[in-house]
Amino acid sequence: MKTSNPSLLVEKLRSAGFTLTAEGSRLRVAPADLLTDELRRSIKEHRAGLISILAAESAPAVECTTDATSAEKMQHRPDMAPSRVSCGTCLHFLPGHPMPGQSLGTCSLTGAGPPSVASGDYAACFPMAPRKCPSYELRDGL
Repeated sequence: MKTSNPSLLVEKLRSAGFTLTAEGSRLRVAPADLLTDELRRSIKEHRAGLISILAAESAPAVECTTDATSAEKMQHRPDMAPSRVSCGTCLHFLPGHPMPGQSLGTCSLTGAGPPSVASGDYAACFPMAPRKCPSYELRDGL
C-alpha cells in the first residue's frame, strides 16, 4: 500500500477501515494494531501532509454574510447618513486652506469652520474630528 501522495494515503487508509484524526501536531490512526510496517513507514513519511489534510477537513465552514443586493436596487436616503462624521472625508473639506502647512483646513460651504457648529463640536475643521454636520457629503472613492 505504498503511496507518494498524502491525499491518496488518507483515502487508502480510510477505505481499509482505519480512522485518522489530527490533534494539534499529533496524528492518530486507529486501530493501530492492524497497521503493517509498510503502512507505518508511509504514515511516518507523510505525517505532516496527513495532519494538514485532516486539519483542513475539520476546520469550521465559514458562512458567507455578503449582501447580494444589487447596486441598482440600493438608493441613498438622507436618514442613512452617519450621525457622527469627520471633515477629512467630506467633499467640502479644504485641507490646509487658507495657509498650507499652518492650517488644518476649512469648509468650502462656510469659508471657516464646519456648518452649524453646535455645542461640543469643534469650531475648526479638523480632518479626524467627529462631529454632526447636516451638509456632510462623502468624497468619491471613500
